[in-house]
Amino acid sequence: MCGVQSSVFGEEYPPPKEDGDNLPQKGANNIFTIPLSNVERLKSTLSSVSLPELVELIPQLGRRFFEELDRDGDGQVTLEDLEIAMRRRKLPRRYAKEFMSRARSHFFSRSFGWKQFLSLVEQKEPTILRAYTSLCLSKSGTLKKSEILESLQNAGLPTNEDNAVAMMRFLDADTEESISYGHFRNFMLLLPSDRLQEDPSIWFEAATVVAIPPPVEIPAGSVLRSALAGGLSSALSCALLHPVDSIKTRVQASAMSFPEIIAQIPQIGARGLYRGSIPAILGQFSSHGLRTGIFEASKLVLVNFAPTLPELQVQSIASFCSTFLGTAVRIPCEVLKQRLQAGLFDNAGEALVATWKQDGLKGFFRGTGATLCREVPFYVAGMGLYAESKKGFQKLLGRELEAWETIAVGALSGGLAAVVTTPFDVMKTRMMTAQGQSVSMTVIVVSILRHEGPLGLFKGALLRFFWIAPLGAMNFAGYELAKKAMNKNNEQIGKGGTSE
Repeated sequence: MCGVQSSVFGEEYPPPKEDGDNLPQKGANNIFTIPLSNVERLKSTLSSVSLPELVELIPQLGRRFFEELDRDGDGQVTLEDLEIAMRRRKLPRRYAKEFMSRARSHFFSRSFGWKQFLSLVEQKEPTILRAYTSLCLSKSGTLKKSEILESLQNAGLPTNEDNAVAMMRFLDADTEESISYGHFRNFMLLLPSDRLQEDPSIWFEAATVVAIPPPVEIPAGSVLRSALAGGLSSALSCALLHPVDSIKTRVQASAMSFPEIIAQIPQIGARGLYRGSIPAILGQFSSHGLRTGIFEASKLVLVNFAPTLPELQVQSIASFCSTFLGTAVRIPCEVLKQRLQAGLFDNAGEALVATWKQDGLKGFFRGTGATLCREVPFYVAGMGLYAESKKGFQKLLGRELEAWETIAVGALSGGLAAVVTTPFDVMKTRMMTAQGQSVSMTVIVVSILRHEGPLGLFKGALLRFFWIAPLGAMNFAGYELAKKAMNKNNEQIGKGGTSE
């Protein structure tokens, strides 16, 4: 039997007879304990139940589930309670946060009570029952693969043997041969409200989210747009702020103090401050373009293969992979840039030839370890801090952030991450500017601590903050805004082509 309907949703069966024995009320109670496989009993019961009778039962049945969620029995369900309920049903942890945001009375509340829970249950109940009665049920008293496949096909869902097996595993999770509406209903209550209302067949996706990873599809156009947006935003910010970076490099590469370097600016001149800008811009464009492209592709792969991973972990893993590969491309340009900024050479050609003669090919990769120790934590912490800060401000304001607000969050995230990673930046600068000498990170650290003290590792931290903050605004926020603009433009072009 497929698509059973009752008086709750249609007129397929005649209304119940008024015989005074309160049978309809008993029938409404029975709906929640009838096994999914007992078709004849389900059909008979549904034909005798009205919507008001069903609504009367919602509080008492909802109370049972509320008490199950409320593990300590204090009358309040916390986020931890919800996460445990999700884990028992093999649902993504993020569903707990979605449920909490829907049920709680205000933004700052960390739990919800029975009244808030009941209000949410009453909103979802009709949709859940409609999803339940849309299944194709066997008349033999058992649920077989053929009935599962028929249900999936009728719902327009992926119909194959693996999905049928996964669904049977889900349906028989707590029982040997069948599952009651009560179990199905509690499972559905935990699913996201918006998607449940739009598509009642979400029960299939939720039940198979762990068992069957969906196919990985990485849109090449989207990844290329991300790479271009990241490269352009980084190159532009690098070109504008190169003088600040030059001063920072001179402070870190020498034993001179910041005021002493500032006093030398008239002698250095504008040309000296922009020395090394060409390799710097090329390095930023290529490395950040590659990094953002790999970042987007990595997120898509992780979301498909590990849908239960928290968003922060997805961001961190994707940032690590993309930064590691992007930095490898950038290091040769970084070596040339820093030697030019330190005043060791007058132009990029001279720096290129001299580095090759003195150090060979490995000279272009000097300071790789220190650079990775700086870049990987910076982008992992920076991207994570940016993403979480943006979400926090959006929830606090109750709306999407304006462009300038997004840029401000990006600047603050980048600046804070830059200060934390300054010691590795100092080590990288010393190693890259030590031409013709074989130095290691350990030797550099010991030398700095011995001659300059612990604060020597944070040389140029303030300059680095003010240099990286705008870069963070461009690299984190600017990249996102540029990508949105490209996607919007692409959509408009697509609409124009369609209309023609």
